[in-house]
Amino acid sequence: MKPLLDYRPALVNGQGIGRYVRELTRSLVALSEVDLALFAPTWARSEFAVESLGIERARLFRRTLPSKAVTRSLSALGLGVERLFRGGADLCHHTQYRRLPTRLPSVAMIHDLVFLDDERFMASATASRMSEFARWAASECAAITTPSETVADEVACRLDVPRERVFATPLGVDHALPGPLVAEGAAWEAAGEAAGTPYFFTAARIETRKNLGVVLRAFEQLDIPGVRWKIAGIRGDGAEVFEEALRRSPARDAIDLLGHVSESALRDLTMGAIAFVLVPLDEGFGLAPLEAMAMGTPAVSSRVPVVEEVCGGGAVLVNPSDEAALAIELRRLAAEPGVRDERARLGYEHAARFTWSVTAERTLDAYRFALSL
Repeated sequence: MKPLLDYRPALVNGQGIGRYVRELTRSLVALSEVDLALFAPTWARSEFAVESLGIERARLFRRTLPSKAVTRSLSALGLGVERLFRGGADLCHHTQYRRLPTRLPSVAMIHDLVFLDDERFMASATASRMSEFARWAASECAAITTPSETVADEVACRLDVPRERVFATPLGVDHALPGPLVAEGAAWEAAGEAAGTPYFFTAARIETRKNLGVVLRAFEQLDIPGVRWKIAGIRGDGAEVFEEALRRSPARDAIDLLGHVSESALRDLTMGAIAFVLVPLDEGFGLAPLEAMAMGTPAVSSRVPVVEEVCGGGAVLVNPSDEAALAIELRRLAAEPGVRDERARLGYEHAARFTWSVTAERTLDAYRFALSL
């Protein structure tokens, strides 16, 4: 089997879609039946050294070029991206909400459908582009992959796709596993002491969908001296609303906006936190809280269908609009070491079941289906 993947997000996107493409590719490359081709021209500087990505066995098209110029040129010539690879390919996997020019059978990953509901979560141009891609995938792709059963059911229903064409491929977090969980909170205490002060941690794009305003109002209710809230993430759609609320907040001096941080810093910040806190209004999977649990850090997230499916009994779940309930859970985790230790244990055991090898095998099921038509 010779699948061709859009590998561009793996080089320039630290989390989310980038993580998905990097780790899926790493697991596919390890399979003897797969001869992988990776399309990866980018003008932006890569965040990752190619030699560190575990893709030595793959055929990589990597050029420092504007990728849109490459795809537009191929389209104008009536050529597919497969023409860039010696040995060709037999299937094209569109891993992000951007269509590659190809004449091959196609598989598309649809991470979520929040852009179909309304435009309050993102700019209208972005929502329009993503909607156009999703409808094209539903009409033209032989198979669709999603990160969860919840999104798979939604794709089948809302895009009128036969359910047998939609394959849930739950993401893995074994990349985040630090080894056996240190008992009785020793791991977070040591990391927290190194950081200098106890804190809650959030890693997310600062945007409307991530619902950071509710976390802010819950944090304001805590009134626990010395406890901070650290937020890592770049600005997204609606960031200005949160930034204005933060500017006016009585707790603003206890909150740190860190912006983009490196992978190693992200791990240290997660492992050193009292808890990882992210209560989004909607998600396609919920990778961030699951990663935190894999690192032995308790996670607090949203009681919404996707997160309930993925994080199950491992995370503390609250209604994403209930700041009072969120404040209660945060206060318990900060004040009661026994509660924190138990949530860390449950979360770690739950997260350890999610592996990228399973993601790869389920993705191969979608490839086989597409090639069988």
